[in-house]
Amino acid sequence: MTHEEDDETYKDNSEHNLKIEVEADVQEESYQTDEEEASHSTRRGPGRPKRDGRRVPPQGVQINDESGFSIKNGVTKAYADGAGLSLTCVTAGGKPQAQVSWWRDGELVTDETQFYPERGKSQAVLKIAKLTRSHLLAVYSCEVSNSRLQPPLVVRVAVDMFLRPLEVKLQGENAPLSAGRRYDIICKCKGSRPPAIIAWMKDGLPLEGGTMTVSPDGNTTTSTLSFTPTSSDHGLTLSCRASNQMVPHSEMRDTWMLRVLYPPKVTLTLGHGLNANDIKEGADVYFECHLVANPWVLRVWWLRDGHRLLSNSTAGIIVSNQTLVLQGVNRASSGRYFCEAGNSEGTTRSAPFQLRVKFEPVCGESGGRKVLGAAKGEPLRIECKVDAEPAASLFRWIFNSTPGVSRELNEFTAEPGSSVLTYTPSIAAHYGTLQCWGRNELGSQQTPCVYHIVPAGRPDPPNGCVVFNVTHHSVVVNCKKGFDGGLRQKFVLVITAAENLTANLSSTVPEFQITNLDATTDYTALAYSVNAKGWSKASNTIFMKTLPSPGLKELRRSTGPSTEEKVDGPWLYILLAAGSTLIVAGAIGVIIFAVKRFKIDSPVRERRSRSPKRDELPLNPTVSAFTDTINDDKNPDLIPPPDYESLHSDPTTAAPYTISARPSTKRNCATQMPVKPYHVTWAPMLQSRNCSTQTPPPHKESSV
Repeated sequence: MTHEEDDETYKDNSEHNLKIEVEADVQEESYQTDEEEASHSTRRGPGRPKRDGRRVPPQGVQINDESGFSIKNGVTKAYADGAGLSLTCVTAGGKPQAQVSWWRDGELVTDETQFYPERGKSQAVLKIAKLTRSHLLAVYSCEVSNSRLQPPLVVRVAVDMFLRPLEVKLQGENAPLSAGRRYDIICKCKGSRPPAIIAWMKDGLPLEGGTMTVSPDGNTTTSTLSFTPTSSDHGLTLSCRASNQMVPHSEMRDTWMLRVLYPPKVTLTLGHGLNANDIKEGADVYFECHLVANPWVLRVWWLRDGHRLLSNSTAGIIVSNQTLVLQGVNRASSGRYFCEAGNSEGTTRSAPFQLRVKFEPVCGESGGRKVLGAAKGEPLRIECKVDAEPAASLFRWIFNSTPGVSRELNEFTAEPGSSVLTYTPSIAAHYGTLQCWGRNELGSQQTPCVYHIVPAGRPDPPNGCVVFNVTHHSVVVNCKKGFDGGLRQKFVLVITAAENLTANLSSTVPEFQITNLDATTDYTALAYSVNAKGWSKASNTIFMKTLPSPGLKELRRSTGPSTEEKVDGPWLYILLAAGSTLIVAGAIGVIIFAVKRFKIDSPVRERRSRSPKRDELPLNPTVSAFTDTINDDKNPDLIPPPDYESLHSDPTTAAPYTISARPSTKRNCATQMPVKPYHVTWAPMLQSRNCSTQTPPPHKESSV
């Protein structure tokens, strides 16, 4: 309520106010103490009226804000941080008029009292020019008193406030981000009351997707943005903005400069001044590779049809980082070209550039010379395919059977790149040569495609058959094909063993792999060619022989698991190792013993034989050749020449050495000295000779 309204109310109710004062005077007597009454009585003389010194306490206290509204519930309305505050504490009645003062935390703020006697009111105004955070919920007390003997009337009020944010901070470091990868970016705001509203901005434009949470005490607001940067975000700003809508100009923000890493962006273009639709053979062509990357590229590669190109001045290819030069292009230079670049973020390949080098038609299909067989009256469909850029659209056919005599054919169909002629020979003169030319915008084909039309017949047999990759159960036969009789042919191989048919194989190529044969068996085979006209004659007979089967161990391995009980664990290997060691040690001991006896007891010293010449060495390098200089059958210490037949017959059964016992009555042929009863000979190589004939007698030895 304003002061003007109070004045109106006072004027209209003056009689009522007077009545209140009379009632207040009457009631004052109840507030005087006995001491005061006694004091007044003593000061009054006899017959003097009572002194009008009675006091009346104030009737009530009310606190109004600057708008005149009464404060209720002891809390002011919420004031913005930085705003001004004005509170008025008003008291009515009381005699004398009461003093009004403002206090905070036991300290006097102001006691300037404004008196309005005509209204019977007094008041004090609390003014704060600028509220700060320290005033939040600060309690101010209004005390009203008109007597020191009575306790003052006290009314308390708390100041409510809206607070601006104190701090806004993007969490973490502003590290580089990879394009296409999702990141959770966190922004925290502290000190706002009520909790701040956090908004995200990218280069000044709002971003959606932030999720806000508030701490239990309401002091901290956290917003999390799920952000996926792109290459176009590099160099832009990302801002976190916090504001309290109840406090004007309370906005605060924190900003990052985005650093986005991304793979190269690659664009391939044809060199300036070149027309992609008018590149002919012999022209020079160059490409440019345009790159945008962060970080910068490590290397640039050039590719044609998926294969990397390297600099080759001989072939006219020059690679210079972001430029590719093709000198003197030809039809082989046509293809799909790519530029590829890579950095730490990845490798990117450009869109393909289709280079089409224009050239005159040339015959496809390996030169275009074919031999085609056809029977009389049999239609023959001949397709002439030519390579050209652009594709040939015009064709020409000519037939000639006699040199210098030709006629042009018109019964054919044509489409870009090929032409089809249906030709039917009827008489002998219709067999000859067909020629086909194509034409495009650059010109006509220089060398025609040639098709020789011959009478169809049975094919020639395969020839030059060879056998290789022979094993104990399979062989491979490879032949050369003969003339196909003018028709498509296939090949047949017939295998027999002892006049029994073993296999009959067919193939589109003259190469056969024959399996499931028996080991160490002779086979014969005949090869044939077959076309629509019939079978060819048989080829020359092919002879084959499989290898011997593998050893017993291999056979056992192939027959499957053995039913015998096997010894598990390491004991089998220990026993085998111990047995092998004993056998080797015993053999070495016997050899040393025999050699010592040989050196001591032999009365004749061995004559040193000359080394054989190179051309005298045997064909088998694993068998040593020996020459006997003394042909004496009586001398047991002589080493006769080896028996090669026995060596080659069964090398696996020959013992490494043999200790032979001979009668002591034998004598050396040269010295006639008795021979020791025991000597050591090499079983597969040593023989004794007859002293008179120098021929080796039958070999009779008893092995120990």
